[in-house]
Formats: sequence, structure tokens, C-alpha cells
Amino acid sequence: MKFNPTVKISFWAKEGTYVPGQGQTSEWKDAGSLYCEWRGAYGDKASAAQALGVNESATIRTFYHPDIYDKLSTVQVIIAKHGDANVIKNGIPDKNNPNCYGLWGGVDNAKEANLYMEFRVRRYEGK
Repeated sequence: MKFNPTVKISFWAKEGTYVPGQGQTSEWKDAGSLYCEWRGAYGDKASAAQALGVNESATIRTFYHPDIYDKLSTVQVIIAKHGDANVIKNGIPDKNNPNCYGLWGGVDNAKEANLYMEFRVRRYEGK
């Protein structure tokens, strides 16, 4: 697979912790950064996504990283386009930040070769 990794992305994983006497708490923790090829949706793909209520989406191809792959596969992850550290504001994802994206679907370990990952994201719109 050939791709041109020109865009930096950062990953923020939601991690929960049990605190005795207080209950479950969660916070967004920096899970690392990678460079990727960012392909925005256009044409038929954009129309199909809009029919599903997704206003802005992209396909990401990047290098395989086992820890990030695990996070993408198991917990909620926010993807920060251009490595924007401001996607987490006051401890939660900022739905007004244009660089804040959430995973849309699953993550693919391309050909199970542990070399590249591919996944789709959509603009984070909150809960």
C-alpha cells in the first residue's frame, strides 16, 4: 500500500478508573500522534454519508502502531487533525473545534500485516 503521510493526527482515548468510595470516573488521555494521509469525502461518498447524518468525514491511512490500534479497537477515541491539542476543552471533546473527529466504523490492520492502518472518521458532534 502506498500513501503520502502529510497530516499529523493525535489520538485522545477515553479511559475509565474506579475510585473506591466515589465510583467510576473517566478522562481523556493523550494516546500518541502519527502522520497520515487524510482523504476527505466528496462526490458519492459525501452524499452517502450525508444520507446517514454525517456532515463531514474522511478516510485515514497511517502507519500501524499496536497501542493506538488497540485503543481504536477497544475504547472511545477522539482524533485531532493537525495534532490540535485544543480538541479536549475542560476535560471533554470540543464539538465546536473543526479539528475534532471521532472514529466512524472500525479500524483495519491492512492485510493483517502490522504495517498500515486504515479507518474512517467523522466530525465530532457530541452526545
